[in-house]
Order: sequence, then C-alpha cells, then structure tokens
Amino acid sequence: MKFAIIYIFIGLFLVVGNWESQQQHWQQEDEVTEDSIRLRIFSHDDSLLQQEIKRQVRDEVALYSADHMEEVPSIEEARKVFESHLDIIEKKAEEVVHNYDDSLPVDVSLQKEVEFPTRVYGPLVYPAGDYEALVIEIGEGEGENWWCVLFPPLCLTDLGIGEEEEEQSEEEKEQEDEEENGPEFTFFLAEIWEDLFNA
Repeated sequence: MKFAIIYIFIGLFLVVGNWESQQQHWQQEDEVTEDSIRLRIFSHDDSLLQQEIKRQVRDEVALYSADHMEEVPSIEEARKVFESHLDIIEKKAEEVVHNYDDSLPVDVSLQKEVEFPTRVYGPLVYPAGDYEALVIEIGEGEGENWWCVLFPPLCLTDLGIGEEEEEQSEEEKEQEDEEENGPEFTFFLAEIWEDLFNA
C-alpha cells in the first residue's frame, strides 16, 4: 500500500508537470511581436469583376512576397526587401489588372501607419491598430479591401496554401507522441491500479 501511494504521487507529479509545460507553450504561442509588415489591397470598386481582379493581385503579391520573406530575420531586413522590390511588385500587380482593364492605374507604396482591424492566425492574435504596410491601390481604390501579414509571411495561411500539409504534419506528430508516450504511461497507471487492489 505504501508503494502504491508513492506511485500515485509520482503519477500526479508527471501529469501536473506536463500540463504546466503545455500552458507555457501556449502562452509563448499567443505572444505576438509588433514587428510586422502587412499587405492591404484596395479594389477599384465593389463590382464582381473588380473583386476578382483584387483577388488575383492578392495571390500574385502574396506568393511573390512569401518567396522573398522565407529567410528574412528581422523587420529591418524585410523593409529593405520590400523597398527594393516595390517596382517589381507594382509591375506584377499591373500585369494582372491590365489583363482586364489597361485604363486602371495601380499604385504600390510602403506606408508607416495604416489602420487595420484585429486578425487571428491560429493561436496568434494581431490586435487592431496602425501598422506598417505594403499598400496597393487599384484604380480609384474605393472598393472593399483585403489584408494579411506579409512579414512574418502569414498571407499564405489566409489563402489556404500549405494548410493541408501543416495539418497533416501536426496529426502525424500527435500520433507519434501517442505511440511513444501513450502506452508507456497507460501501463504505468495500470501497475498503480493493480498494486492498490492487491494491497
């Protein structure tokens, strides 16, 4: 009986320790740095055609930016990358827009304070406020806008690109953890239970 009680305390200690570790991990994930550069695209108007043009510009710019943000270590470096690629980004956006209407101008600029609402990326919460952003205005820029976080490169999450692979990876990881830790811990609890009844 004495050993069974000791086993129970050890088991409780392991469970509590694992729970506290998970809590710390979640808290770390919820912390969001303010060092971010966002993307905001204003469509010409709210017509179906202009909204489709906006979405195509969004996809083109998000994919291009993600390719160049993958290994950028800081917001300072990210800012330099965007500043040096503004002409290329504007040209890519123009190509999309002018495929539909070559009379619409496209303006691309990097602005210090642009107003944004709150956005959630999984456990990460980006609160509403004024943030640095790459702003794209199509034509009059009076239609609905779309935005995401370019640095860190989270725009592809909004577009659903890479989510399937990420979810599959998480599922595989959970399965591996269960295979590694589940049976061993279950067997340990079973031993405690058996000792209690035998005592």
